[in-house]
Amino acid sequence: MTRTTSKLTGEKVIEAPEVRILHPDGAITIELINDSGAAVARGDLVMLDTAKGRNYFTTSTGGNDNKIIGMAFERIVDTGRGKIQIYGPTKYLKVDGNTDIAAGDFIASYTTAGIGQKGTIGSGNCIALATEAYTANDSLGVIDAFLLGSAR
Repeated sequence: MTRTTSKLTGEKVIEAPEVRILHPDGAITIELINDSGAAVARGDLVMLDTAKGRNYFTTSTGGNDNKIIGMAFERIVDTGRGKIQIYGPTKYLKVDGNTDIAAGDFIASYTTAGIGQKGTIGSGNCIALATEAYTANDSLGVIDAFLLGSAR
């Protein structure tokens, strides 16, 4: 843990691996350890690994999973530590378009690890709000969105 001065606000802050970090684009990230068994790419949705504890994440193949906490802010190798975006704007959210996504739709997890889908309140953890549409019938979408933190 280190004490430093915020370049954005000039306030004194304490930085530690699990402390939230504000990025210039407005994204808020936390650093966690990848326990998914494989590398994750920027834009992959991730969930807290409750079996390991609060400093670990994994991926989910459960549609509408209520443990999704955010998305990978960067590529993170298996067992490596990296940034997980938990709030704010992104241009990298991976989605499936088999059910059309319109700007303004909520995004929840899909049955493919790391991918989001159109969600509704009550259908699981709606982790983001789409700010652009995706209508292709595949799981190759990468959209602009605003991560909400846990909306459940």
